[in-house]
Amino acid sequence: MEYRTVFDFAEFGYKSWRFPASGLVFVAIGAILVLFRRRLRGWYGRPSRFSGVFPFLFLGFSVLWTVTAFSGAYREHACLSEAIVSGRASVVEGIVSRFQPMPYTGHAMEHFCVIDRCFDYSDYVITAGFNHTSSHGGPIREGLPVRITFVGNTIVKLEVAK
Repeated sequence: MEYRTVFDFAEFGYKSWRFPASGLVFVAIGAILVLFRRRLRGWYGRPSRFSGVFPFLFLGFSVLWTVTAFSGAYREHACLSEAIVSGRASVVEGIVSRFQPMPYTGHAMEHFCVIDRCFDYSDYVITAGFNHTSSHGGPIREGLPVRITFVGNTIVKLEVAK
C-alpha cells in the first residue's frame, strides 16, 4: 500500500515553543512593574503596601512558570528525538478502528486504535507529537488505512493511504 505523510515530528521541529514563549509577555510585564514599582499607587494616591513586594512576586512567578513550561516542553521534544535516532520508535500499520472524535469544543481526547495499539490526543494538549483532531480538520477517520510511528503514546509520524 502506498502512503502519504500527513505529520512528521522530524519536519516540524520544536513546535511546542509557542506555549512557553507566551510566558515571556508576563516576564516583561513583571520587569516593568519592578522598574516602576515606586510609582505604583494605592486607591487614594498613597504608596501601596504591596508596591514593594508584588512586582517582585509577579516577576519571580512569571520567570519560574516560563522556565518550567519551556523545560517540560523541550524535554519531551529531546526525548522523542533521542528515541527516534536510537531506533526505539515502534511502527503499527492497519485500519483505524474504535474511532472516537473529540467534540469541537474540546473537553475530551480523540481516541482510535490500529490493530491492538490505541492512541489518545487533543488539540488542547501541548505536545511535540501529532495532536490534530478530526473536529478541527485532522486526517483520522474510522476505517482509514494508516501507518503510525510512535514512541509510547505519542505519534511521531502519521502516514495515511493514498
